[in-house]
Amino acid sequence: MDEIDRRILDMLQRDAKMSQARIAESVGLATPSVNERIKKLEVRGFIRRFTALLDPRLVGIPQVAYVDVLLEHPRFEKPFLDEIENLLEAQECFAMSGEYGYRLKVRARDVEQLESIIREKIQTIRGVARTRVELSLSVKKDSTLLNLT
Repeated sequence: MDEIDRRILDMLQRDAKMSQARIAESVGLATPSVNERIKKLEVRGFIRRFTALLDPRLVGIPQVAYVDVLLEHPRFEKPFLDEIENLLEAQECFAMSGEYGYRLKVRARDVEQLESIIREKIQTIRGVARTRVELSLSVKKDSTLLNLT
């Protein structure tokens, strides 16, 4: 990946609908060259997918919680991660150091739905020994941008 690829990626992460002609003009290449570079970046995995970022508040899912999960034994790790992968309410899952092995970012309509997700969908996963929940009071920064400089 060279500097032009980085510039292309930076423009696409800011606006995936930006025309290839506009990108080409900005990086000093012909549009077909930009098209080819984008295809290569996709094939090589630098671009995972193109998607629309929804505003969670406007679609009625404003509540954010971080759920730490402790598993009984490492043998439960794969089935746990498989379940979490299919749980749409869990937006992110991180392996953590410390007492709890995983931290989930969970979104819900309200605290009642959040409780239901935790009790009925997370705590019931085989191997989950304990959870700890921290509620977000408000979101101060929510970004998907990566520093490519």
